[in-house]
Amino acid sequence: MTTTVYDRVNALVATDSRWSVDLSPHGYDGHILYIDDTGFGKLAPRNDFVMLLAGDGLLIQLWKHWWRGDLSQQEPPVVLPTGQSVNLHIVKKSTNEVIFDKGQKLVVKNNETEELFAVFTGSGCGAAAQNWMYSHCARSAIEESKKLDPYTGGTVRFLDFRTNASLVEDSVSTISEVNEALLQRGLIMDTKNPHSPHVSISAQEVAEVRQMLVSGSITPCAPVGQRTQDWDDNSKLRLANAIQRIREEEAQMR
Repeated sequence: MTTTVYDRVNALVATDSRWSVDLSPHGYDGHILYIDDTGFGKLAPRNDFVMLLAGDGLLIQLWKHWWRGDLSQQEPPVVLPTGQSVNLHIVKKSTNEVIFDKGQKLVVKNNETEELFAVFTGSGCGAAAQNWMYSHCARSAIEESKKLDPYTGGTVRFLDFRTNASLVEDSVSTISEVNEALLQRGLIMDTKNPHSPHVSISAQEVAEVRQMLVSGSITPCAPVGQRTQDWDDNSKLRLANAIQRIREEEAQMR
């Protein structure tokens, strides 16, 4: 699963870099197959904007590909016919504002003025939010989530709007490449006993899991730890309006 942070106070976004597969529906109760630092990140910068993605791996691939290209083209779907969906958050860097978000989240704000301080999403969002309340550091918040949430892991990736400092994964462009990396160096964790040794996907005792990965019956994703909210018509309209705003603002920059 995943943890993402939009830290408005410090003007940056950050995520972990773990991709995982829940093996419970496949006969391995409480176990996940996971991999870190694949090169296929959950942060996607574009000019003055940055998109944070979670959910189904194929949909994330489609959205990242579209986001890198010509936005006059039709955007990808947000829900597949099979029911899988994507969570999207889009932030404008120069004004440090959220222009679109969709999905479960925890929000930290000033109770009197309603000023937004930070937004946390994903399976590790609770631990991250608690840490941020005293550290005021998005990267430290995700490091804390890694200790407490087995679905959060790997190198913390980030993009700082003020300094342009970044550590963004973008060397891999397809979820099939993540799948291939899982076959090479994936690990299986018992989430009920996460400190026990993690088993390599190459081990004979998990040959059945490896075969499921080869056949495509399981695929890596970055689910958010809670049921994804429905993409109703209002949500789709808000997304369409945000995309149109980006198109218009980028046209003015040419």
